[in-house]
Order: sequence, then C-alpha cells, then structure tokens
Amino acid sequence: MANVVLSVQDVTIRYGDFVAVDALCLEVKAGEVFGLLGPNGSGKSSTLSAIAGALTPATGTIAVAGRHERDDPLAYRRNVGLVPQELALFEELTVEDNLLFFGRLYGLRGRELRAHVVDALRFVYLAEQARQRARTLSGGMQRRLNLACALLHEPALLLLDEPTVGLDVQSRAAIFDSLRALRDQGRALVFTTHHLEEAEQLCDRVAIVDRGRLLALGTPGELCADFADEGPWGPAEATAGLERVFRALTGRSGCEA
Repeated sequence: MANVVLSVQDVTIRYGDFVAVDALCLEVKAGEVFGLLGPNGSGKSSTLSAIAGALTPATGTIAVAGRHERDDPLAYRRNVGLVPQELALFEELTVEDNLLFFGRLYGLRGRELRAHVVDALRFVYLAEQARQRARTLSGGMQRRLNLACALLHEPALLLLDEPTVGLDVQSRAAIFDSLRALRDQGRALVFTTHHLEEAEQLCDRVAIVDRGRLLALGTPGELCADFADEGPWGPAEATAGLERVFRALTGRSGCEA
C-alpha cells in the first residue's frame, strides 16, 4: 500500500497468560480514516496503547512513518497524536494554557509554539474561548480542545478512542468535520467507536476485531456486501449496514459492545 503511515505486523499482546491481541496485522495510509471496531474486551484499547508506545507487544512490530518505537522513542512519539476517551485536560487552566502546556511536552517553544497554538485554536473553532478555563466549556468544546492538544505537534498519525462519546448531534458533527479536514490534509487516523453508524459515515476502511483476532477488514461497502445474505434478518435489519455485519461476526450489536 502506497504512503503507509501505520504498519502493524503480527502483533500479539499478552497480560500474563491472557492473549488480548493475537497476531494482528493492519496498515493505514496517509489520508485515510481507519475504523477499529469490536466489543468490549476485543483488544481495541490494547492495540491503541501499543501503537501509542505505551505498551510493548509480546511479539510483532509496529512502525509509524517508517519508525519503530524501540529504535527512537522520542521521534516515534512525535509522529503520533492520541485523543483518549477520557478527557486529558487541566480544568483550571485556560484553553490557551492547556495548549501551551501540551505543546511544550512535544518540544515546541517560543514563536513556533505560539503559532501552533493559534493554528490549533482556529482549526477546532475555539479561538474566541482561548481565555476561558477549560472547566467552563461545554462537553463538545472540551472534546474539541482534547483534539487540539493531540494535534499541536502535527503528527502523521492520529489515534482517537471514542472521541464522540457523550456528545450531542451538533457537537458530534463538529468533531466529524474536523476529522474529515485532517484526512484531507493527508493525516492518517485510527478511530474507535461503539456507534457503527459513525464508522459508516466517517471511515474509509474498517477492521472488526473480537477476542484479540481480526475478523473482517475492508471498506464499509465491501463488508456490507460480503455479509448481505448472512443471518435471519428482519426488514429493519436488512438495511442496518455495519451493524448487521458486526452482529453476524461477534453476536452482539454495536451499542452492546
């Protein structure tokens, strides 16, 4: 695959005797939103942790922009941005001060740091809230600030763990607009969600995993076509798209995942 940003090859993750991820292989290219879907306990979070460099696989290799974490941890992490499910913000700091803090963690300083903060504020439409304390923002604005913090160092790969959890429709649409803009800029995005309609709307390709194993991989259209005749579906379920595929493979619906 041309312009591969993320390469996950035969990655196995263990916690003692328990295998959380079993010989997983994935590739994500520049300008692609890749959905990682699966029930709770399927290995999604462990996979994201390993890609972010916070967890060392038992076997296999992970490369981001051609770099391996073991070879140059700092350079590797500068190519990765992480938007965790739980907000990673300092509530008593202003929006701007949160960005300045996280920017310094990535080695940005002086005019370069200030320029990146200005760009990030504009990108997530928070320039007018720059002086507000983070705790005073709405839930949707806090999610957008969380995204901005992960983008300050302009990573090649962005990891998003349930980035729209708890948001209303309008706030979710604003996050989606930002993610599509990042894709258009050539970033690679890995996106997890329990809302399968989100994956259908946003993702160029998706992988469905369960019990640490890869069950299916392809575009939403390809997977829906492959499973068009699977299962005893009623009239409503016949047009359920990825929900139908997900249930056929895992025995659970996305909202139960």
